[in-house]
Amino acid sequence: MKLSRRTMMGGLIGTAALANPAILRAQTRELVMIGYGNEQDDPLRRAGEELARRHPGVTLNVLGGLSTEALAQIRAARGDSPYHLAVMGSPAIINARDEGVLQPLDLAKIPNAATIDPLFVPYGYGIGCPITFEGIGVAYNAETIQTPPTTWVDLWKPEYAGRIGMARPQSNLGLGVLAATNAAFGRPQDDMQFALDKWKELDPLVGRSPPLLQQMLERGEIDLAPLWHVNTALAAAAGLPIAYAKIAGPGPLMLPSNIVQFINTPEGTSELVHEYADIMLEQAIQEFAGNAPYYFGTVRQGVETPEAARPFVPSTAEERASMTSPDWPAIAPLRGQTVENFDRMFAG
Repeated sequence: MKLSRRTMMGGLIGTAALANPAILRAQTRELVMIGYGNEQDDPLRRAGEELARRHPGVTLNVLGGLSTEALAQIRAARGDSPYHLAVMGSPAIINARDEGVLQPLDLAKIPNAATIDPLFVPYGYGIGCPITFEGIGVAYNAETIQTPPTTWVDLWKPEYAGRIGMARPQSNLGLGVLAATNAAFGRPQDDMQFALDKWKELDPLVGRSPPLLQQMLERGEIDLAPLWHVNTALAAAAGLPIAYAKIAGPGPLMLPSNIVQFINTPEGTSELVHEYADIMLEQAIQEFAGNAPYYFGTVRQGVETPEAARPFVPSTAEERASMTSPDWPAIAPLRGQTVENFDRMFAG
């Protein structure tokens, strides 16, 4: 039998695959990722396409919605988790870490991690890799609000009373705003009763979720409300007279999102997840995620905020340097009691 170069190479590859089964499995592998469950998953999928280009046979399936059922499945898995990775922000990453369902990523194995603004690194909590961030400010009707607030304390100006909305603290938006309220008035962030009492003074209309709060603003039921910058940007892009105030004191508030890996994933998964996180930090992917219609805040140093996103995303050196995040380890455990107190105080 005459051995050609192709025959020899094929034999060598086959031998290597048998010696290292992870190589063979990696060639035909579907990575299952928990994402956002909406169009915000597009940047995640684009990075997945690049991963697949580099590793023929590897595909990324992005599913929406991290649930208690998914976490239970991950905990119960024994070496074959149904989910491999996720995009996860605070406080979910803290809860998942404490439940023991995350396998730490090693930033030293992610070359582009060296480009992350040091401000964001602590919010990976030693277990995830920051890739983007979302902000909390105040969205307002530009036709009815002539002087928008610039600090959290400004919300207590008499002219805003009865015109403002707030989100139920079951959402991270609502809980984060309560923490910011405490900080603005010189109280510990976990003094939730103080924050609830302060908001009671404003006689707000309650949105049970951020999207519902956005709709209340669009319909003119309220004139201003703390809101995610992405919700505000989407409303403004639709032609509505909605503007955004990047509130300070504390803030602007931001919540970084991380790539995380779950435990009990098959051999060879970790290398792919680390490479995927590295791709998410590449200049082109960061620019794609930061532009319309996604409006993510970017974490890579040197990425200029696109013009379409500048009214909503902290973009100047001063704004970015003053960004902060709620103290989630302190306030997340208080969510249940806070929601119960909130519902009692603001029912009806």
